Amino acid sequence: MLRPIRGTVASNHSESLHWLYTATFVSMLLLVPVFGWLVSKFRRGRFIPGIYLFFISNLIFFAYTFKGDATSDWVQYSFYVWVSVFNLFVVSIFWSFMADIFQPGQAQRLFGSIMAGGSMGAICGPLLTANWIETIGSGGVMTLAILCLLVATAFSITLGRFERQRHQYLPTPVIGGSIWEGAVHVFKSKYLLLICLLMLSHNLTSTFLYNGLAVLVDQNIIGFDERTRFFSYVDLIVQVLAFLLQFLITSRLVIHLGMPRTAILPPILLAAGFVLLGSSLGLVLFAAVQVAQRALNYGLVGPVKEMLFTVVERETKYKSKNFIDTVVYRGSDVTASWLFKGMMTAGLSISQVAWIYVPIMACWGIGAWHLGKAYTQLKSRMDSAAG
Repeated sequence: MLRPIRGTVASNHSESLHWLYTATFVSMLLLVPVFGWLVSKFRRGRFIPGIYLFFISNLIFFAYTFKGDATSDWVQYSFYVWVSVFNLFVVSIFWSFMADIFQPGQAQRLFGSIMAGGSMGAICGPLLTANWIETIGSGGVMTLAILCLLVATAFSITLGRFERQRHQYLPTPVIGGSIWEGAVHVFKSKYLLLICLLMLSHNLTSTFLYNGLAVLVDQNIIGFDERTRFFSYVDLIVQVLAFLLQFLITSRLVIHLGMPRTAILPPILLAAGFVLLGSSLGLVLFAAVQVAQRALNYGLVGPVKEMLFTVVERETKYKSKNFIDTVVYRGSDVTASWLFKGMMTAGLSISQVAWIYVPIMACWGIGAWHLGKAYTQLKSRMDSAAG
């Protein structure tokens, strides 16, 4: 429900997106040590619901202050940064929890279907926003999002109780350690650095498509509600395709093709799409390639990335994973956004920039292959130890 509103804010301020990405990255840097402190001091059953409730309190403020086209620029800027931070933190924490309670073999079978549950919500969300934005306004849409987040918080508490029951109600141990330990561990682990390379390559690609679409929407569509409706339908198509991938295809690909071959599929497919953009450009074609990229992200890249964390120790699943999902993720976004701004300022067309990104996808494919091999080795060790 919130993504189409963020997309409208992006198109309203497409000339300032590089600064919004920078502000988001700085916010991540400030929040990561706070998250590390929470993980070090509190049990899982406390810090997960607490973080959800914190973000709900923030959204109440935006629901009150958003007034469509009359919303002040600073409120729009703040909302864009907040949604970008909120989206990564909440999703990262959810998948840290999943990686903590499921074994690698279970993850290969189930993570696609679990992520399909998220896509079902993401299918309903854009439909609600597209149909109700004119009736209840952006504040009303945010109020509905608050109710959904309250339900999610209740389910996180219930799921934690099921997990404690499975372990005879033994208290979940506090992870402990220093607040910076997760970040330090990332730079000491070749496996985690390969995950960072995967994320960097993907984000360079996705940020170009996001910024490029914002520019084209700004040039071709007029009005806050019309732009929000356009982004709602884009989101809807993305989530339908992602759901089909997650529910029907992803787990079967990983099981039958193996992790290395599955991981290299997205860069190969997207490279073909970028060749098309370099040869011909228009709003519909550009939106179609972005839809394909996001569907592959949610339907294939996302589940694969979460499976990669099932073969590491518990502290890495929370601290290092959160650092990668937030600081590294948004850092690569900032890099990609400034690169896009620089190339546009230098006078390059969007079609010319598309050709520049084809070699990046070649690097993505090579890194993904090596990462898949490393995952397979770690999983074999875990299986041997369990046996």
